[in-house]
Parts: sequence; C-alpha cells; structure tokens
Amino acid sequence: MGISSLLLAGAVGASAQWSYTENTDNKVSVVVNGYQKYQTMIGGGCSGAFGIACNQFGSVGLSPANQEIVTQTLFDENIGGLSVVRNDIGSSISSTDGSAFSILQTCPSTPSGPFNYTWDGKDTCQVQLTKTALKYNPDLFVYANAWSAPGCMKTVGTDYNGGLLCGVRGSNCSADWRQAYADYLVQYVKFYQQEGVDVSMLGWINEPDFNPITYASMESDGFQAKDFLEVLYPTAKAAFPNMSIACCDATGARQERTILYELQKAGGGDLFDVATWHNYQSNPERPFNSGGKQNLMTEWADGTGNWNAYWDVTGQLAYVLYTLKPVVPCTNMANSEGFQWALYMHNAFVNSDTAGYTHWWCAQNTTGDNALIRLSYDEYFISARLWAFASYFRFARPGSVRVDAQTSVEEVYVSAYINTNGTVAVPVVNAAHFAYELTVDLFGVNVTTATAYLTDNNHNVTMVEQFAINGSTFSCQVEPRAMKTFFLE
Repeated sequence: MGISSLLLAGAVGASAQWSYTENTDNKVSVVVNGYQKYQTMIGGGCSGAFGIACNQFGSVGLSPANQEIVTQTLFDENIGGLSVVRNDIGSSISSTDGSAFSILQTCPSTPSGPFNYTWDGKDTCQVQLTKTALKYNPDLFVYANAWSAPGCMKTVGTDYNGGLLCGVRGSNCSADWRQAYADYLVQYVKFYQQEGVDVSMLGWINEPDFNPITYASMESDGFQAKDFLEVLYPTAKAAFPNMSIACCDATGARQERTILYELQKAGGGDLFDVATWHNYQSNPERPFNSGGKQNLMTEWADGTGNWNAYWDVTGQLAYVLYTLKPVVPCTNMANSEGFQWALYMHNAFVNSDTAGYTHWWCAQNTTGDNALIRLSYDEYFISARLWAFASYFRFARPGSVRVDAQTSVEEVYVSAYINTNGTVAVPVVNAAHFAYELTVDLFGVNVTTATAYLTDNNHNVTMVEQFAINGSTFSCQVEPRAMKTFFLE
C-alpha cells in the first residue's frame, strides 16, 4: 500500500472515530419563588458628564427632532427603559475637557466665606438632559455626583491631581473645609430644585482609589470618608430628608468593599444610604458589606474600542477585532457587545444584590464605544447594549423587588422581579449555541398571562409570543445566544 493510500485510510478511520450521537435533551427546569425576596431595584441608567450631554442636545449638529428621539429611546419605559441619570457636580474654575464648571467661581480665603455661588441654569447641558429624560420617565432617579471638591478646599490646591479634602485625617491643612464642601454640595442640589428637578441621591467623590492627574479627582480611604460623611450626612439630611447619600464610587467592586470595611471600622456605617461602585477594576462576586443598604453600579463602559453595535458577533472587544493592536492588560476589560452586558447585569443582580446598573455616557458624537447611542452629527446609531438594559428595565421597573429564581442548567441564567403592581419580569439569558426548552414553575405570584420579548442578533426586545398560564406552570423556548424576557400579568 502506498503512502497516499495509508493517509486516506487514516483519514477515513479518523472520521469514523469522531462520529457521535448528539444529546437532544435540551430541557431546563426553572423555579420562581416569589416568597423569597431580595433587593429593591433602582433601575438602569447613563450619564452626560464632562459636557457629553451637550452632544445629545445639538452641540455637534443633532437636530431638535433627533434630540427628542435619542432621549426618548433611552428613557421611555416602552423603549430603552432607563430610569437613572448621573450628573457631574462641577468643580472647575475653567475647563478644557468639557467638565462642568464649579458653582463657586471665586473661592474665599477661609472656610468662613463669603461664598458667592453662581448658576447658569444649564450645567453643561445636564439640566436639559435631566428635564428631557423626565418627560419620558417621570420617576427618574437623579444622581448628582461630584468628582472632586473645589481646589481651594483640597491639599493640592486644584480640583484635579487627586489630593485630600482639608479636614480629613492626614490632610494636615491649616483650615477645615469639610463643612464648606458639604454646604457646596447642598447648594448644587438647591439649584436643581430651583429648576424643578429633585435630586434623588448625592455623591461627594468619584473613584477615590484612583488619581488620573489630568481631570477632577480626589482621594479618600474609608477612614477619611467617615471624616467627611459625619459632616455631609447631617447637613444634607437637614436640607433634603428624602435624598439618599452615596458612598463612594470606587473603581471596582472589591475596591468598594475595602472602603466600606474601613468606613465601618471607623464608625461610619450609618453615614450613607447607598453603596456606589464602578465595574472597571473588579467584578461583583458576592453580596456587598453595606450593612443591608442598597448598592448601585454607577459607571462602566469599554473605553478602549471602536464603536460596536452588535448583540453577539465578535465575542471580544471591537478594539481587538478592528485595529488588530495589542490590548494593554488590565484587571477587567468590558466586552462591548449587548449579550455580554446582559450577563454582567445578571451576575451583579443575582450574586451581589445590586439594585441597578449605569452605563458611562448616554449618547456621544464619537467613533468609540463609551456611549449607548453613537451620534454622528445629525445621525444616531443604537448599540445592542441598550437592548440588554431594556430587556431588564422595561419590565423590572423601579421599586420592583428581586425574588428567587433557580435554573437546572448552568448556561441558562434566570432572575425574577415582582413590580409594585404585581406584574412579574423573568429575564432569561441562554448562553448556549442551541435552543433550550424551559418549564417554569411559579410560587408566590398571581399571574395568568405571559408575553415574551426576544433580544438576539435579529431582534431588539421584540414581542414574539403571548400565551395563557395554566395554573402555576408554563413552558417556553429560549433561542441560542439570546435573551428572552417573560412579562407576566
């Protein structure tokens, strides 16, 4: 037998060796237990910080008609379903990076004042963003968040380049500016109240474990956070009793946990209402050490890549796919496709009892991937990431309570939420490359009808099926690499 005949025989043999019979048992059992309750939800959101809100309102050519469409797409309950907007409390005397201006343009020489605040009613278009979002979502959760105190109140004398707030331990300043900074933040909230906007939550720092040097920033550990919160918390509550106080927007879930441990060690565990964190440095893996208080993921995006509007095509960063440049290693780089964001949110809600998830920018004139909607002058392009948000938050509305949901298959991710009116949302993410047949058993809910909404490469939260629920069980299919939300009434 010649060599070619041997090779042919080997190839035939190999083919026979790898033949197999496919396992066709693609069935999943899901149990929703409405009696087992977890966190109350706040919702999904985005930001217009650093002047990006002005992109959304015409600064680069978006027409008034499209400004309305973009904002409605984001915040309408029946489209994007977002309910959180995160605004930047400015600290800059002048700005080259688009960040908001300080309401204190001239700082007094001592904390005794006088403090001559100024307000232009625009706040680098954040007022317009907030008011327009309120048109489409009257229950909007407005998060006002400072990146830094004004420079005159800090050890470094500028609002950028990190530094400490004067008056906290380790600052060694000649004067204590903590009360002045607390009053500054409260005054900002009063200006928004003057515009007819109620601020829902107030944050005093952004990424205190990171010093970017070039833009507004301020450093703090948990002990120093306690030193300021013991002034801010009573001051803010006296002025706005129903407003929540946040701590402390760390760069990652693990970093936030460290700050919270130190804060509690210092005796400040009761000086905040919501634990706030970002998803850049580390993922949420277990419930937060927040003393039973809500936690909210307030910023994350893929800051490295080109625009990626896909649901599930590349399976990786657009940066790698399109530019073929090496990726700088980091602890946790965000995949920019919608399918991955659906999983990120599921893991935060289920593993860490997270009450909401906030993308970085809402809409930006860019070719990059920092926003949910990309603007190109008077055109707009919607990313599938927004449809991942909508698959949760169009149906699990603010005030809904997450309840227990268990699945028999690891690659099918299920969570469940009971709304204040008794309706139930059951988002299901199928990570497999084949369809699954689900049998869903319901306990502790009173529903009779199910409507299914599909999101995949060909559907954007599209209603695909409606059926009656017989008793407390229903059966359904979930397509491969897809998210299907069942809305039960």
